[in-house]
Amino acid sequence: MVFNKFSENSKGMHIVQHILFALLSFFILLNIFRTSSPPARVDYVYTALFLVTLLPAIYLHLYWLLPNLSRKNSMIYYVIPLLLVAAFFTWINMQLFDHWSVKLFPGFFFISYYKWWEIALFFVVFVSITTLFKLSKSWFVVSRLQRQLLETEKQRVQAELKALKAQINPHFFFNTLNSIYSMSLDKDERLPGTVLQLSELMRYFLYESREDLVPLSKEIHVLNDYIALQKIRSDEKLKIKTEMEEDQGQQKIAPLLLIAFVENAFKHGAKGSTGDVFINIKLTTAQNTINFRVWLMKPGKMIMAGLDWIMSKEDWN
Repeated sequence: MVFNKFSENSKGMHIVQHILFALLSFFILLNIFRTSSPPARVDYVYTALFLVTLLPAIYLHLYWLLPNLSRKNSMIYYVIPLLLVAAFFTWINMQLFDHWSVKLFPGFFFISYYKWWEIALFFVVFVSITTLFKLSKSWFVVSRLQRQLLETEKQRVQAELKALKAQINPHFFFNTLNSIYSMSLDKDERLPGTVLQLSELMRYFLYESREDLVPLSKEIHVLNDYIALQKIRSDEKLKIKTEMEEDQGQQKIAPLLLIAFVENAFKHGAKGSTGDVFINIKLTTAQNTINFRVWLMKPGKMIMAGLDWIMSKEDWN
C-alpha cells in the first residue's frame, strides 16, 4: 500500500521529486554563495532569497513555456515569453537584494552581488538543466509506452491468429469423412491416400499448430493436403490452381495462417454459384518476406485476399 502511494506516476511521488529538486538547488547555490566555511546564517538567508526568485521562473518555463515548443509559431509563443520571464525575474532578484530585503530582514544587510547578466546566467543554467531532466523523463515515459504498445500489439496479433485458426470450418472434417465413406462404398483407389492426408491434417491441427511458429515447408505441405481434400468434395465447376514456391531457407510462419485464407475461398466459392468458379493460390518468398495471395473468381465477381509475412531474425532460427 505504501509503495502504491509513491509509485512513479503518483501525486505523492511528484511532490517528493519537487522537494528534492528544491533542496538540491539550495545546496548547490549555498556552496556558491557562502562567505565562510561552514556557511554562516546570512549565507542560508541569501541563498533562500535567491532561490525564491529562481524557482518561479523555472516552473513557468517547464509547465507554461516548454509545451509551446510544439506550436507552429514557437518564436512568438516560446522564445519571446522566455526572454520576458528571465528579464522580469532578474529584475525581481536585483530589487529584492537592493531594496526589499532591508524591510523583510532588518537584521541583515544584503546587496545584489551580481550584475544583471550574471543573474540571467543563473536562470539560463537552471532552465537548461531542468529542461534536460524534463525531456529525459519524457523520453523514458515514451519508451515505456512504446513497450506497452508493442506488447499490446503483440497480444492483439496473437488474438487475431487464434481467431483465424478458429475460422477453420469444423464441418470440413465431417464432410471429408462422408466423402471417405462414399469412396469406400465405391471402392475408390484414392481412399488410402485420402485417409492418410486427413490423418496428417488432423494431427497438424490438433497438436503441431499449438506452436507459435512452424516451418514454412510444413505449412505448405499441410496446405497441399488441405487443397487435395477440398478437391475431392468439389464439383467440376470449381477450378483450382496453385503456385507455391518450395521453401528455400528455414523460414517460419504462424501455423494455420495460410489455410484460413484458403478455407474462406472454398467456403465462399462453392456456395451460390451457377457458373465456373476459379481459385488461384500463389505463394512466393523473397529475402525475409513471405507473400501469399488467394484469388477467388466467380461470374461477375473477383475477390482477392492475402498477407505479407515479414520475418524477424528469430523466425529464421
